[in-house]
Amino acid sequence: MRSERDVVSSLIAGEPGAFDEMYGLHADRIWRFLMRLTQSEPLAEDLFQETWLAAASHAYLLREDSSLLRWLYTIAHNAYRMSWRSRNADFTKCMQLHLSRDEPRAEDDALAAHIDLERARAAILRLPEGFREVLVLCVSEELSSEDAAVILEISPEAVRKRLSRARAELTTMLGNHPDIKETYP
Repeated sequence: MRSERDVVSSLIAGEPGAFDEMYGLHADRIWRFLMRLTQSEPLAEDLFQETWLAAASHAYLLREDSSLLRWLYTIAHNAYRMSWRSRNADFTKCMQLHLSRDEPRAEDDALAAHIDLERARAAILRLPEGFREVLVLCVSEELSSEDAAVILEISPEAVRKRLSRARAELTTMLGNHPDIKETYP
């Protein structure tokens, strides 16, 4: 497989197969990113398609020194934000219904672990959007604060502060469950 720089050059030149190479290099990471942000396979699928359509339409605008992964994360993040704005009211209603139901208690460890994971996911979804985005990018996707800063269009210091606050708030939400405080989906 060719280097990312070679793929960028091919994309800029409009060479056949360049898009497929880019897709092969980064599709899995973009999919995981969108799934972690949305926690919804259908929504993630829609945003995934939007991301790749936008990438195909704008690949010629890349610069030779562009980072494909950073660029793709930015496109995916922007698609997510646009989607979030349009469905925010419906999402809030759904989350209120979801969070108001009683969660079953089980002696079975596997079921209890599943419930704890679902509880952690629900807590992450209750975080402010800026905290959730930083958690997904830095913890789940393992990006540096510098890369996350470029994607989110904020400073690396702001990323670090948000990440610290997000972790603190998540720990508070999860309260007396020390086994899942560091389990971020």
